[in-house]
Amino acid sequence: MNPVHGGEGSGTALRLQEHTSMTQDGEEGTKSLVTGGEASADVLMTQLCPLRLEEVVTKNALYMMACRSTAQATSEENPSEACGTIRQDVGEKEDKVQPALEMVALNDWKKLKELGKDVSGPGQKTNSFHSQKLMVVKQIVKHIKSLPQDSLDSHSSAVRCQGMQLITDCSKAKPPLEGKEKLDVVIVCVASIFALPSIEALQRQEGHKVNVKDLYNQTVDALEVMLRALLSEKPNPAELQNFLDHLAPWMTSEKAHERARAVITSVCLLQAAAESPQFCMSHKFPRLGLLIGRLALRVGDPEKEIGRQAMEGLYFLYSLMWCQKEPERKMGSVTAVLHQMPQKILGIYKPTRTCENISEIVKRFGQFLSPDQMADLLLTAVESLKEASESTIEASKTILNVILEKYKQKIQMEVVPKIVDRIHSQLRAIHHSHARQVVMMALCLLAHAFLEEVSTALLKCPLPLDRDAAGMWRTLAKTEAICHSHRLLDVLLKELQERPSTSEDRAFIIPLAAASALCEVLSVSMCTQAVTRFYPRLLMALLVQVHYTIGLSLPDSGVSRKELIPACCVVKTVKTLLLKMGCHYEFTAVEKEGGWELLTSSEEHHRGVGLLARAMVHYSCCQLWRILYLLVPFLERGDKQHKLTAMAFFVELLHMPQAKRLPEKYSVLRLLKGLTDPDPVIRALCVKGLITMADWPGKEIKVLVPAMINSLCGVDGRLVVEALADVKKILRGLDVASYVGCITSLLRLLFDDERVSVRSAAISLFGKMVKKVKKTQGLMKEEDVLDSLIPLLLHLQEGNPDLAEKCKNALDECSRVLEWRLPKQVGNGKAWHNHQEDVDEICQYLVKKHQENVQKFLFQSQCYLSSTQPSLRRAAAMFIALAGLLHDPEASVCIFAAQAHDRVLAIYWKLKYGLVEQHKVNSDSAEKHKSPPNPPATEGTSSRLCNALNLWKLAAKH
Repeated sequence: MNPVHGGEGSGTALRLQEHTSMTQDGEEGTKSLVTGGEASADVLMTQLCPLRLEEVVTKNALYMMACRSTAQATSEENPSEACGTIRQDVGEKEDKVQPALEMVALNDWKKLKELGKDVSGPGQKTNSFHSQKLMVVKQIVKHIKSLPQDSLDSHSSAVRCQGMQLITDCSKAKPPLEGKEKLDVVIVCVASIFALPSIEALQRQEGHKVNVKDLYNQTVDALEVMLRALLSEKPNPAELQNFLDHLAPWMTSEKAHERARAVITSVCLLQAAAESPQFCMSHKFPRLGLLIGRLALRVGDPEKEIGRQAMEGLYFLYSLMWCQKEPERKMGSVTAVLHQMPQKILGIYKPTRTCENISEIVKRFGQFLSPDQMADLLLTAVESLKEASESTIEASKTILNVILEKYKQKIQMEVVPKIVDRIHSQLRAIHHSHARQVVMMALCLLAHAFLEEVSTALLKCPLPLDRDAAGMWRTLAKTEAICHSHRLLDVLLKELQERPSTSEDRAFIIPLAAASALCEVLSVSMCTQAVTRFYPRLLMALLVQVHYTIGLSLPDSGVSRKELIPACCVVKTVKTLLLKMGCHYEFTAVEKEGGWELLTSSEEHHRGVGLLARAMVHYSCCQLWRILYLLVPFLERGDKQHKLTAMAFFVELLHMPQAKRLPEKYSVLRLLKGLTDPDPVIRALCVKGLITMADWPGKEIKVLVPAMINSLCGVDGRLVVEALADVKKILRGLDVASYVGCITSLLRLLFDDERVSVRSAAISLFGKMVKKVKKTQGLMKEEDVLDSLIPLLLHLQEGNPDLAEKCKNALDECSRVLEWRLPKQVGNGKAWHNHQEDVDEICQYLVKKHQENVQKFLFQSQCYLSSTQPSLRRAAAMFIALAGLLHDPEASVCIFAAQAHDRVLAIYWKLKYGLVEQHKVNSDSAEKHKSPPNPPATEGTSSRLCNALNLWKLAAKH
């Protein structure tokens, strides 16, 4: 008895022993079965005669197969009838098998024999012989492939046996089979046998007609002989690994009989390698980790016999590795001592304690494995978790535990991303909850030693994160929280502080992926303490990252869903962070004001940041003072987006009481420096910040007013009114009228902004300023107020009720400062073109009250004649009559220009000739349509424009 199998025998062990004895018979067994002669394998092709071949194909092999299939069924019952039954069965089977093999065995093989008579030298005959040989092999493979895979009888068994025996002979003829031809042979022959139903199922199909077990065993014998022969062509670890790889899919089958067949055949090949003197161990196994993993997992198979056979295979494999480690040991003469050595080292198979077996296997084989092979072993264990078997899950868990606890130093950092990527891809196919727990356990153990590499690999997962990637991040977060470690947040924060790349590589994705990963980490309740520590830096990094990602899109992403817009993804993380820190009121306030949409707009981003900061200040958000002191160095570095986001947040935090403790170089001087920044938004924000500090004790802000106003020149009007929103703070304690004048001059420029919101804000702010300084006449010059009268009067006629209300309030404040009362017609809200008498009253009042400023009023009105708004041109025409407006493209402007022209003349004659009541002129229809004589034209004037100007001048004199 072979020492490998020990003392106790079993059905499977007996099969393996039969394989061993067949191997010991070697080539002689094959010759007696196939050729029936003494010829060697090398001269087989040249010396076979047609008669002998026919005996091989149609008589000897068939007779042997028939004998084996029928003798057992009849000999016990009636030995005397056995011989006759065999002959009759052979005749029937021969008729069935002959047509199937006739083409291969007789025609093609005869041609091959003729070509093989002289192939000793190179030349065309050798090439032709090899071509014919490949053709024969292909025909054999084709016949085997066509056999049914759901039944087994003497006919199909004979075809398989003879076909594989012929392939075995072909393999002995030079040159050997290689490449695709050999691959097809192995795949087809293995599948043809392994895919058959179990022996019990086959026997039930055939009943007592044939002995299926013997037929199956004979077929397997032929397969193993063929595989040994094919392996002998290149007896090295790489070729052995190649054969074993073709058996691997069957080793993970859900069907126990298929797993058993694959394991038994694998053990047969390993035994052949271990006992072959020609097997060269100078080469290394290319994927030794995979092979160890496959066999170790089968040690934990719920079928004990499969586990026992897998353990036998590991004994042979360990012998091979031991011989490779110690080259002085010779292969071939495998002694009982060499067989007993791996048993002592790896241990005896224990069906009830397979995890101990597997643990010892991994520990002992670990010394032979390279880093790549160790990674292969780990990945093999991970991939096996797709099986739903609890025994397989426990076996995988054992392998992973041993590797990640005992041999993690053998895992190179360069291999970690591959492992993480494979874990992520395998999770999609793992549905068993226990198996998923094992995978996550492996991820955590791996991250414990290689957190940065694991995190970096996870950041390369496709966006948006799928369920598996999100689960991996949450698992890492829980593990870090349990260990009271902050390493994970450190890694994510580092990536969030990077600017996304605009190139086509995945560097663009990394910061965005870090934001998505952080969102998952924040969802873990156990991480609150760590998040609190990182809160200020995380918040500012996310806000800057929002600014970076505005306008960017995911590469090759054809979807337009909001969650796939990079800026929206980062904003989602900002929301999650605020809620994690308990900022519910702040969250609601920003949402109510549309702040989240502002954050994702390139023009409005700073406003969204400011809105968030104001809400946090208003509700005294926790940790806000830490954010303030973080921003002190934060403003000194970074690019445009970085500085702009930081400044927008910083100027709002100046409303905090703690901000008054900032040294002047970090507050006043920093903002003063920002007044010269090339970015107009930065300049406007600095002005806003300086105004906020105007009432701080010890801060001389009033002297900075000219510089602040100069910095706003050319700045967008909306930014100006936002910057000057708290301008009343500047007015406290100011005693120089020029300061106020430069502010009001700037605001007057915005009265005519094309945006209604800017016009309205500027007029409202102007009115508040006038109201603030009305009691101190020295702060505002009268001419500053008078310069605003005509613009305010004309904007009353825009047709916007809100704007008209703000104009009315501003005019009221102006009249109080000037200590005179405007006509009541100014505030009645009536449209001038429908109530021309109101215009008459206002014009008469202005001419009478401020005759010295009539020229100024005239020129101010002229400016509005080129306005883009018809309502303003029409209102201006009510004050002056110009010939050019009689041809205005707007019909109403032409009409009211003509009417205004008549009214100017009417006022002129009234003042010149002392007419008492203007309504008398209006009541006389004849006089109403009759124009008074024009005054004499002055030199150099030839147009009605000059006439109108002269009329205003004459009116002013009177």
